[in-house]
Amino acid sequence: MTSSSKEAVVMHHEFQTARQAEILARAARRRLAREAEEAAKAAKAAKEARTATPTADSGPGPDSRTCYARTA
Repeated sequence: MTSSSKEAVVMHHEFQTARQAEILARAARRRLAREAEEAAKAAKAAKEARTATPTADSGPGPDSRTCYARTA
């Protein structure tokens, strides 16, 4: 191999490495954005669940388990 062809191989390898690093960085950013969206959705759902939960003062909720005595 000549000196110029060795340089070309090294430059190609550096280019491929930089390209791969860019691809991995982009994938990491997308994953972080997706996880942030999922966390925001989960927080919103949790907040809605807290506001929908009946308190002790509001009486029995829709899922209360009231015991009914059978009369003969």
